[in-house]
Amino acid sequence: MDNIIGERVYLRKLTSDDASERYANWLNDPTVNKYLETRSATVKSVREYIEEKSADHNVLFMGIFDKATDLHIGNVKLEPIDLKKKMTVFGIMIGDKNFWGKGLGTEATRLISDYALHELKLDEVELGVIIDNVGACKAYERAGFKQVKLKPKSANHDGVMYDVAIMIKRR
Repeated sequence: MDNIIGERVYLRKLTSDDASERYANWLNDPTVNKYLETRSATVKSVREYIEEKSADHNVLFMGIFDKATDLHIGNVKLEPIDLKKKMTVFGIMIGDKNFWGKGLGTEATRLISDYALHELKLDEVELGVIIDNVGACKAYERAGFKQVKLKPKSANHDGVMYDVAIMIKRR
C-alpha cells in the first residue's frame, strides 16, 4: 500500500522497525495515555503489537509522520474494517507532545477517514471519544465527524468513569 500524503503529514504502514524506545515512551507517559486503553509498553510489546496488526487483513495500522522531518509522531488505526457492512472504527494517537495543538491530528484524521470512505469504498467511519478529551472532539468535528450518540459513564480509566461520544463520518 502506498503512503497517504497530506499537506503537513503523511501516513504509512508501520513495520516492526518502527518499534522504538521513543514510541514505547509515548505509551508510558501519563499525559499521552490519559484517554488511551494502553497504559504501558516496552519496545518488545510495541513490536509485537505492530506485527499483530500488520498480519490482520481487517486492520489498517499506520504511523503519522511529519513531512518536514520524517519524524514518527503518532498512529492511526482502522479496526475492524468490515467490508460487508461497509464500515470501520477509527483510532488515533499523537504520541509526540511537541506536535500537539498544531492541527496535525485533524489532518491525519481527515486523511485516513477520507481514504476509508473513498479508496476502501466504505460508507461509514465510526469512533468513540471520551468527551473530556475536548481537543480530540474538536479535531474530529473539524475532520467531518458528527456526534450520533452519548454513552454516559461507559469508559473506565483508572477507576474513573467517563462519558463517551460516538461520532460518525459518512460518505
